[in-house]
Amino acid sequence: MVKIKERIKKSLRDNGGFSLTELIIVIAMILIMTVASFISLTIMHSAKAKEAASSFENSLAETISLSKNNGVDKNQNNVIDSDEEKYSIGLKIYKIGQKYYLQKCICEKSPTGKYSDSGLDATDPYVKSINEASGKGVCLSSYVDIKFYDLDGNDASADTYVIAFNRKGECVLGYGKYEFRKKTSGDKIVTVSVNKNGSYISR
Repeated sequence: MVKIKERIKKSLRDNGGFSLTELIIVIAMILIMTVASFISLTIMHSAKAKEAASSFENSLAETISLSKNNGVDKNQNNVIDSDEEKYSIGLKIYKIGQKYYLQKCICEKSPTGKYSDSGLDATDPYVKSINEASGKGVCLSSYVDIKFYDLDGNDASADTYVIAFNRKGECVLGYGKYEFRKKTSGDKIVTVSVNKNGSYISR
């Protein structure tokens, strides 16, 4: 029994192993790499939120320009027919799975003067013609979440938002604050405020 114990001890000595100092160094390296990865992810998610807000602003500018300068030739016959005068170009933010899309859509003005989404989707030929990705629109990062607050500061967040402008470029639907957040932490990165007069500002 004594000989067996001595053999085990000798084997352990011969095999060596990590010293305490080496173990501390390895643990420290793992911690450093973990922290570096976390910081990199945080920076990347913030960049994605800023990129999404920039895409939103670009889409707003395009939508306003289309609303002011063009009617909606839904039938695509190069003539704005009388039954098409009620339509205007809008911007829809909608969610599929974990991703938001920015899609130029068709809004409809009711006899009472209220605007709403016409309900036409990417399968409509006209909607498809004014959007990329076969009508779906601009795809935003899955790392981004969007919150919406009306002018009174009420949280009106949803999976779909519609913003409409009239021929004067005034915002007649969807005005308020759009917050672009990191989905992982919920931290607000950029806020884009859309005003009734059609102007918008980010901060």
